[in-house]
Amino acid sequence: MASKSPEKVDTNSRAQLAARYTEYEKSLSFFDAVKIYWRSSLYVLYGLLLAFNYGMDGVIAGYQVSVPKFREDYGKPLDTGSGYVAYIITANWLAIFSAVGQACAVVGAATAGYVADKVGRRNAAAISCVISIGGVAAQYWSNGSLGILCAGKAINGFPIGMWLVIGPLYASEVAALRLRGVLSAMTNTTILSGVFVFSGVMYHLGVLPTKSSYMIPFACQWIVPGFVLVTCWMWPESPVWLARTGKRDAARRSLERLHGKNSSIDRDGILAQIEETLAMEKAQAHAEDHDSNNYLECFSKLHRRRTFIVMFVYTCFYLGGNTFVLGYQTYFYQLIGYSPQKSLLLGLVNTAVMWVFNVVAWCVIANVRRRPLLVWGQFGAAVCLFLIGGLSVVGSVNAYKAVVGFIFIWGFFYEISVATVGWTVGNEIPALRMRARTIGLGNIVGFVFGATTFIGFLGAFFFLPESKDRTPAEMDILFERKISVRGFHKVDITVTEDTFHRAE
Repeated sequence: MASKSPEKVDTNSRAQLAARYTEYEKSLSFFDAVKIYWRSSLYVLYGLLLAFNYGMDGVIAGYQVSVPKFREDYGKPLDTGSGYVAYIITANWLAIFSAVGQACAVVGAATAGYVADKVGRRNAAAISCVISIGGVAAQYWSNGSLGILCAGKAINGFPIGMWLVIGPLYASEVAALRLRGVLSAMTNTTILSGVFVFSGVMYHLGVLPTKSSYMIPFACQWIVPGFVLVTCWMWPESPVWLARTGKRDAARRSLERLHGKNSSIDRDGILAQIEETLAMEKAQAHAEDHDSNNYLECFSKLHRRRTFIVMFVYTCFYLGGNTFVLGYQTYFYQLIGYSPQKSLLLGLVNTAVMWVFNVVAWCVIANVRRRPLLVWGQFGAAVCLFLIGGLSVVGSVNAYKAVVGFIFIWGFFYEISVATVGWTVGNEIPALRMRARTIGLGNIVGFVFGATTFIGFLGAFFFLPESKDRTPAEMDILFERKISVRGFHKVDITVTEDTFHRAE
């Protein structure tokens, strides 16, 4: 489908192009889409690279406090009464060190949508990288001061929150329809890769008796933001953002960069699809008298259902126990009797296994509907956590070994459900023009709330609709019709020229 449209496209022609390209996208198989859209997919993965540092930051507190040299330099001596002096991080400082980054990430996530809508996705990424480099510098040169260390972690928390909005947002706007689910799910793959690499670094360095055991891990946090800051000029801006801000010519140029010279891709068709969807959503907003495109509009009658769904799904990341497993599993292994070195090794192995489960989930999410994956995956994870809690009460050696086994099994259920599907539905559910703000709100709730995975199972079962292979226009129509959550995948919608015209 070669691009042959004139410079200016009237409304009728644009609607025809949009409908035709929607039909073309839906006719492609997954592997056809990979062959055709490989170039834009690489740009999406570049944007998701930002999430790599989130993985590192999420586990650094738990890993660092398990390093003997770190506790010696930053902690206080504790006389054990046997002539051996142990060093500990006091409970107050441990709580601050563990929570301050997540607390500031709330603010970062809240502002990310606004910043990304004002200056664009690329400039927002560059700003976040500058802030991160400064925050890591404070950590690196804290020199035994827990106050400076926590201040640096707080500063770095702002971009951490922004990255979980910018990368997935870009993926939702640029990824091809058939690849959108897998590419969005790769947000978690990138996060896990950060956890895995950092776990490997800590495994080899954590037992060293020198400052290198924790200084090198601090420095590792500079790699990704430094790389992105230097190279982001080559990253095409989101054509959705450019079209929404009236920069139509720039949006066309962005599509040319995203897709290169591939004659199978109709760039005018993609642009028409974007513009018609934005026009339809704008018409719906005018009808409801809510055309402000701010955070309040996320809770308007037109959007509140979608906003609450995204907020709930993002909350499930933290309801599911990932903070405990990914952030503090090494410390937990030590508490149940494993040596520091074996604890680091177990953490590394578990992260590697979860990474493999995550890759398996790519295949699953490309062929299975979102809703059953999230519902029953949450249920399985809940059962594992209940068993972990019960076995921990038993307190025997065999029970503790079983706990370790169920932590690994929990990883399977978590990775094939909310860890991958959560990012996908969080990108697919919001209206196209409201995605930056809605995803930002979703991350805020995810950072703030935490309870039990069983709540995630119940909520997904009763509130989560199916979004697999649905275009933004189709999602708009389904929500407008108030289709029940269990009926989304059953409704057959054919996108035609009239689909777009009816809202004008």
